[in-house]
Amino acid sequence: VIFAGDFYQFPPVAGSALYSPISTYANPSEQEILKRLGRLAWKTVNTVVTLTEQQRMKSDPPFGDAMQRLRVHECTYEDVDLFNARLM
Repeated sequence: VIFAGDFYQFPPVAGSALYSPISTYANPSEQEILKRLGRLAWKTVNTVVTLTEQQRMKSDPPFGDAMQRLRVHECTYEDVDLFNARLM
């Protein structure tokens, strides 16, 4: 987890993070070219909007809280029961 003040960013699911430096060797692979293009796209971001309120699950706070814990791998047994109760 990357911390920056009060905000944090989880590492990427696959590949490498766009905020980290990339190598500069002579004959880049297709993967390296894609990393470079991704990094260039990342560097063009000049506006950040921070959302501070959960709107999608505001009508179901227990489920929203369980999803937040799931996101950081801190589920409780009650969360598991809640998720299992909603299986279709």
